[in-house]
Amino acid sequence: MKNSTYSGLSLNRCSELRLRNDEVQILKKQDNLVILPVWKGKNLFNTSDLNYVSISLQLAQELALNDEEMIFLGLDGKVPCFAINIFNENDICNLNENWEFKTLHSILNIITLNQASLLAYARGMSIWHSNSVFCGKCGMRTKSEEEGHIRKCTSLTCSKKLFPRIDPAVITLVEHPNEESCLLARQSNWPLGMYSVIAGFLEIGESLEDCVKREVAEETGIIVNGVSYQGSQPWPFPSSLMLGFAAKAENDKFSPKDDELEKIMWVSRECLKEFTEMEDAESEKKLPSKHSIARSLIDSWVNREIKFY
Repeated sequence: MKNSTYSGLSLNRCSELRLRNDEVQILKKQDNLVILPVWKGKNLFNTSDLNYVSISLQLAQELALNDEEMIFLGLDGKVPCFAINIFNENDICNLNENWEFKTLHSILNIITLNQASLLAYARGMSIWHSNSVFCGKCGMRTKSEEEGHIRKCTSLTCSKKLFPRIDPAVITLVEHPNEESCLLARQSNWPLGMYSVIAGFLEIGESLEDCVKREVAEETGIIVNGVSYQGSQPWPFPSSLMLGFAAKAENDKFSPKDDELEKIMWVSRECLKEFTEMEDAESEKKLPSKHSIARSLIDSWVNREIKFY
């Protein structure tokens, strides 16, 4: 399966520098410093030159942003990269009529894959900080430490450390027993006409393979075996890691145990040719975005590249 969008970031995360605050402070003084603002999960974008926007440390200070809350992402060659949360979009957008905070999905087709990976990293870390302002154990405020990669409770009697959270989720291409069809489904809240493969979150005390079997059975009533790992994709929306699998169905009759899916169907390779892209607003049969691991699984199955074990 091909490399997925949001993966393969060329940035050196330089985790050893997270404990060397003096060295990071020196990096902040470099003229080529990159600071990526994030507002409510959106990245700052220049609609004129079709590129993401980096702000200067001086501008961040003028906007009264706390540089102690800057998140050190790493080094792009010799370029230090940081992310920072913005609490009022107008503070920045009013500085340039072409600057706009946009969702990452909306600009994917006009930026490079490496830029997408960098913005996704900044987005995911920023959202984690926004969601971790208070300690989940005692309720006191937390503060950023280790250059934004830990938040620590400010209560001296607690001092709990919080680490960036990742929510693992499985996503599975299920093949019909006759090997000529795959399982596609849709939820009612998805874009009109979009169908995808089966996905769900890992539960405590559960292996990935067990999660695949449970999710497929719960949502469709299909029993699967031969669960085989295919690849993964960072999915910071807000904090998931998608783990791609393929599995063989033992039966073909649907009997879902929940009502999560609006429609379930077996689709042959020939019938998949009738499906269009997400951009086709009028179509009632659309495949997931080409930037998703769901689409990679479907395309790999169509091309008979899926390996079952």
